[in-house]
Amino acid sequence: MDYIQQSKGHYFPLMDVFGKYGRFCAYYSLEIMVCFLTMFVGAVSLNLHSPFELCQWSIECQNVDEDKLPTRTNSDAVLLSLLRCVTIIYFFIKLRRINQLGSVHLVMGVCICMTFGSIVFAATLLQLMQKNWIVVGSALPIFLLSVDISRLVSLIQHCLTAHSYNAVQDRISEAMRVIGPSITFDTVLEIFVIMMSSAMKVRQLQEIFCFACLSVLLNYIVFTTFVPACLSILLMNTRRGSRNSKPVWHNETFSKALYNHGGQIRFKLKLMIGCLLLLFNCIRLFYGESLYHGENFQEGFDMIFTMTPQHFFTLIITMLLLGKFFLQNSNIEVAQSAQVTEFVSYGNAKQTVDYSAHIDPDPTECAPRDLDTCVALLQDNSDLLTDLEIISLVQAKKIQSHRLEVDLRDPNRGVSIRRKLLHQKLEYKERQDALAQIPFAHYNFSKATAACCENTVGYIPVPVGVCGPLLMNGDPYHVPMATTEGTLLASTNRGMKAVLLSGGVECTVYRDGMTRAPVVEFPTSRKACEMAEWLKDPFKFVLLKDKFDETSRFARLESIHPMVCGRSLYIRFNATTGDAMGMNMVSKGVEHTLKWLQENIRPDMRVISLSGNVCTDKKSSSINWTLGRGKSVVAEARIPSNIVRDVLKTDVDSLVHLNTSKNLIGSAMAGSIGGFNAHAANAVTALYIATGQDPAQNVEGSNCITLLEKLDSTQGGDGSLLITCTMPCIEVATCGGGTALNAQRACLDMLGLGGGSSGVENALSGHNARQFASIVCGTVLCSELSLLAALSAGHLVRSHMRHNRLPCEPRTPDQSEHGGLVNL
Repeated sequence: MDYIQQSKGHYFPLMDVFGKYGRFCAYYSLEIMVCFLTMFVGAVSLNLHSPFELCQWSIECQNVDEDKLPTRTNSDAVLLSLLRCVTIIYFFIKLRRINQLGSVHLVMGVCICMTFGSIVFAATLLQLMQKNWIVVGSALPIFLLSVDISRLVSLIQHCLTAHSYNAVQDRISEAMRVIGPSITFDTVLEIFVIMMSSAMKVRQLQEIFCFACLSVLLNYIVFTTFVPACLSILLMNTRRGSRNSKPVWHNETFSKALYNHGGQIRFKLKLMIGCLLLLFNCIRLFYGESLYHGENFQEGFDMIFTMTPQHFFTLIITMLLLGKFFLQNSNIEVAQSAQVTEFVSYGNAKQTVDYSAHIDPDPTECAPRDLDTCVALLQDNSDLLTDLEIISLVQAKKIQSHRLEVDLRDPNRGVSIRRKLLHQKLEYKERQDALAQIPFAHYNFSKATAACCENTVGYIPVPVGVCGPLLMNGDPYHVPMATTEGTLLASTNRGMKAVLLSGGVECTVYRDGMTRAPVVEFPTSRKACEMAEWLKDPFKFVLLKDKFDETSRFARLESIHPMVCGRSLYIRFNATTGDAMGMNMVSKGVEHTLKWLQENIRPDMRVISLSGNVCTDKKSSSINWTLGRGKSVVAEARIPSNIVRDVLKTDVDSLVHLNTSKNLIGSAMAGSIGGFNAHAANAVTALYIATGQDPAQNVEGSNCITLLEKLDSTQGGDGSLLITCTMPCIEVATCGGGTALNAQRACLDMLGLGGGSSGVENALSGHNARQFASIVCGTVLCSELSLLAALSAGHLVRSHMRHNRLPCEPRTPDQSEHGGLVNL
């Protein structure tokens, strides 16, 4: 049965009932034990007797004299001996696996609970059936095989992860809340299937099913009452020191999850038993009442088998028990885990296991086991290994350090162990202390290590602010920006206020296409020129487009621009990529197209590199400035003169003159490429970091020319200011890469642009990415306007002195942020 849990971390009432019951048993453990033992001793001392005979499970069953029943044959003894052997093997393997976990408290808890349950079962059996110990010898293996050791181990493991003695009761309550409904469902289903056997009027079969029914019921009572109380007393009495000190039995390597062990297998076994009973009930319909005494039925079996029906049914039950033994998942500790879901403040994001952020070795941690055992456990279940054992495997080259997240199947634990490895390699204490200051805890590394970062040892928190609203194309946007430069958001926010009061900014995407330019080589320069002319043919372009487009659902080749240099040919592919930034998408299409060209058109063409720097990515270049890369956007706003005066504290003439002198003439004097602006890179980088873009692409992304002019009455302005920002290389995405990280995705969601666009046409055109590129350009315009106004009015230095001059103080260890909660 799957663990029942609603969204937002709330449980159904049934789970709350079991959680409260488990907490009651844990807090009043001594009282529960005394009451339980008193009731048990009292029941044994009474002269109780079963109200029905074994063969009288059905009201139609005829009384059979005990003396007339056949005695047990040699085959019965053989089958019972086989059952006992299976039980011994079953428990040997289970206890051996439990012992490998390295906790004597776990083994002790399992043995105590199993021993007490066996005693209760044996005494109850003797008292109810008024028989001797021979019956107990026959029934005890059935009882032991019906015990769900997986749940018992899981419960004890969960208790051993408590960081203090006071947390034991909470651990028991959590475990019972999750396991209680599951074991209740299984118990009801098992008893129902067993009771169906009443239709089979074979005494040995009824006897086995009677034992099984009683064992299931007693197992349930013992597990839900005695086991929680016993664990609470056992663990609390091992205290050495204060109740808040670290327990001697604490084992952080045990997973904090509760597990659903073999639930499907148990259900299949019960279904098999039910089908078997249904089959024999159908047979009974054909034989009628004679089946009750086994006459005609016995004759039919004698014709096929040389055993009696009693032997046959006993063999079937034995085979089913063997099936349970062999089919049940041997990884009773951690495999098939169904972790209890906890939610943090952002959406329904699951909180990962909170490993300790400290990197110093734990003096209480046990010495690592031998290398062969650790390698075997790594293949079986890495959660059974301690951190020291995993470190020893890395040092022995059994695990590669950069693959810790993959091999351990737990990114957060992989990062934690890599921190410890790095701590050992750093020679100076100052550097080790510096590593400890890098935040680590409360971060979901599963997405980061999968696509964004390798050899991860932590994360760097960057302040995120919001400015706005930015009124763009009639819609308001509150723009998130991540930066450590003071006054940037305040200045941008002032520009957005001026634009908002002026009616907003209009942004237009006039070109879209990600580029990749491989360099290929030919035997002669003439052949390179011939290939360039071949690529310019519109009919040839259609062939290449078909090959390129078949590599992706979203990438669509738009143009090819060949450039010859000697024997080399640089082919600049340009393609739209939907809502993804698209470099990998375009690279895949280019590689496939070049391979087709080599195989079918020019076998003498040799590919030197998939990227020949004519693309151009993350480098300043005139080709990006003129032809564009990514989204090319132009933003425009008209600011009335009174708003320039009241909000920006300057005048239109001063702004126009300053922009000409600084952004146009000054940048030209410096020989700038695409740098005809005041500080476009500031807003671009802050937006890129906040929304999970590639920050290095601010090199070409901040290419911008800012133009200001004063509008006269003939231009419909009456002295107002016209400001435009043209940005030809905004390379952004709303899906893939860093945009998948929770915090960065949240910033995109604030803009209403998280993920891919809805609808086929919008997805192909990349509506969300184009809209986000427009927001970037509009934000740059507002930032440019405010900075130019500050320079014109002489406010720049004064603003920085007031907002960006905190004293520089040395960092102390208690200022570490690795313990703070970051919703990522």
